[in-house]
Amino acid sequence: MSAQPGLLRRLYLGPRGHPPAVANPYRDEVSGLDRPGAARRRRRNLEAYLERVGPARLLLLGEALGFRGGRFSGIAFTSERQLAGASPWRLPWAGPRWAATSLHPRLFQEPSATIVWRALGREPSGVLLWNAFPWHPWGETRGPLSNRRPATGAVDANLDLLARVLERCGGAEVVAVGRTAQRALARLGVSAPCLRHPAHGGGERFSRGVRDLLGSRLGRVLY
Repeated sequence: MSAQPGLLRRLYLGPRGHPPAVANPYRDEVSGLDRPGAARRRRRNLEAYLERVGPARLLLLGEALGFRGGRFSGIAFTSERQLAGASPWRLPWAGPRWAATSLHPRLFQEPSATIVWRALGREPSGVLLWNAFPWHPWGETRGPLSNRRPATGAVDANLDLLARVLERCGGAEVVAVGRTAQRALARLGVSAPCLRHPAHGGGERFSRGVRDLLGSRLGRVLY
């Protein structure tokens, strides 16, 4: 899916309803966590990623951005260390075009991101990673470096953005990663198979699910 100005403007504006304890990484910068100009860098990271994906043949839809992943990379299921870190963490297609945005001295690395990219062969062509709630909900008692499941009302209030993504993806195969994503798709009338989310010990079941669901078609999806 190439960058779509209208869709991205909607994303960058942030969630409707202004839900509490939600970071919009494409607009927000937090002192002590973000480098100067971090929001702009994350927008550029996402736009460069969408160009790299090209026409989507597979949409993997997760729940929400995590603080070790998309909160600082700008890309679902992707860590800034995978974009701007050193080998062997850096993905083979990442380079100077993608930038780190946090003040973390070693950059953030998300276990789920490692599992997802390994299952996909570390290549983004044709595969769009996105989230039902494409911002970062954090725990109000635990602070901005934490994760929580987005409230159902917040997901519902922003289904218009997911609908735009689905429209742009055309005939791509849609797969939910976790029940939150599956329920969001169902509210839009889309029936999709559901993979176990790789977080909290679900990595092996997720990877096996990718192999079982896509099988020999995975190569055609990616290449």
